[in-house]
Amino acid sequence: MNIQSHAIINVALLSRKEKPHLHRYALIGALLPDLPMFVFWGIETFVLKHSQGQIWESRYFLPQWQNVFDTFNSVPFILIILGLGYWLKSEAIIVCCLSMLLHAAGDFFLHVDDGHRHFFPVLQFTFQSPISYWDANHYGDIVSVAEILVTIGASVYLFPRLQSRITQGALITANLLGLLARVGFAIFG
Repeated sequence: MNIQSHAIINVALLSRKEKPHLHRYALIGALLPDLPMFVFWGIETFVLKHSQGQIWESRYFLPQWQNVFDTFNSVPFILIILGLGYWLKSEAIIVCCLSMLLHAAGDFFLHVDDGHRHFFPVLQFTFQSPISYWDANHYGDIVSVAEILVTIGASVYLFPRLQSRITQGALITANLLGLLARVGFAIFG
């Protein structure tokens, strides 16, 4: 799934009208698993000066990068932190970890050959789903439309729960940027 979809859907699923301060922790948890990807892209693009083709066709698959990505997507690590959150009675940690688990679940079922080892370091297994969120050869065109519709539905549900115009504007902006990115990808591949 695309990162803005993870963010919007997770916040909508974990939102509580009576506890709007927890939205930010759902957002953090939705973003954390992909954070290393942005660091990777920045280093590979601006520091190491690799081409985008080289980055996504070979550099992405280097074991050292995969270990970083998989650590942030590791269900065992997330469960340990979740347990700590319950022990500390920290709603913030609990919501953040639940959001990370939702992110991992979405990725688990929507990556064909670019998925994570979600049970790292316990297992080196990478599930190869028959369905992709982006690859048209694996129903990516259909999944992409479904993802957009679910994200818009989650946004409609979430919008009145957001307490400020700034967060409502951020929600609208995230949807628009997501749609523009999809259109750009469809046109330019």
